[in-house]
Amino acid sequence: MATASPISVQPSSQPEPSYRLKKIMVAHDASQGSHQALQDAVALARRFGSDLLLAYVNPPFEANVDSVGELQREGADHQADLDRITNDLNATGLHSRGVLRGGIVGDTLFNMCCDESVDLILLGAYGYGSLERQALGSTTEFLLRAVPCLALTYGPKADSSVLSTKRKGPVLVPISLPCGIEDLKSAINIARLFATRLEILHVVDDRCDQSVRTAERQCERLAMQLRGEGVHAQWSVYCGNPAEIIRGRSSELDSPFVLMPLRWGKNLSSVTSDNVGAAVIRRSHVPVMTYSRQIIPV
Repeated sequence: MATASPISVQPSSQPEPSYRLKKIMVAHDASQGSHQALQDAVALARRFGSDLLLAYVNPPFEANVDSVGELQREGADHQADLDRITNDLNATGLHSRGVLRGGIVGDTLFNMCCDESVDLILLGAYGYGSLERQALGSTTEFLLRAVPCLALTYGPKADSSVLSTKRKGPVLVPISLPCGIEDLKSAINIARLFATRLEILHVVDDRCDQSVRTAERQCERLAMQLRGEGVHAQWSVYCGNPAEIIRGRSSELDSPFVLMPLRWGKNLSSVTSDNVGAAVIRRSHVPVMTYSRQIIPV
């Protein structure tokens, strides 16, 4: 059973966004998700006048003498690919550059995010092993836990651009309760930046009427507070499997992307079976943007 009690609100005059995407980084590799991420990174850089950084990481390789030459040739091929892409983009007026580094992929991309003061990283994600396992690639999972910036992740089923003109619904923002307006500051900034509406969604674990009514009151209060910040807002409360509710609701709303606040070590794991964050990314047909509840972009 599911209950939904959305309330739509009209904004006051919307203020300018307090957050800018000055630098965007895309983790470039051969995956399908990475291909879509690159397309969106270029579109976002054009829209927001951002610098674009294409990052390719060669993982550690225990080479013997006979393989060193092959390893060097592969590195040269990757660098040539980066140079080709960035030269083509720069020729159109976009400021971009490619960086090729060696090392552990997750650690290297994390360090680049910090060293380059990246505002948004885009990456593809895919899991290994059993299809029933709600897992992401270990690199993606580490990055979503660790990066001090927004992350936009394209799961194996993602087939839509974050700037899709066909998806005109509100951005879905799943929340856990209790939740205060201070926990949604990043969501407010993103709503202003993308000039989009929001729907905050809570999935109730306990289906008793009292639990549902309590959640509804809290969500309604948050929606009204968002209105006070100049954001179009609505809310909904459902009962059921959180990952399936989130995926299904984003489809119903025609959301361009899902926006999920994450907490370190709690909401994202490839081990626990009730892993909501990873399951949404794996199953969603739209990209999933995540941010740490401890990080408020300014």
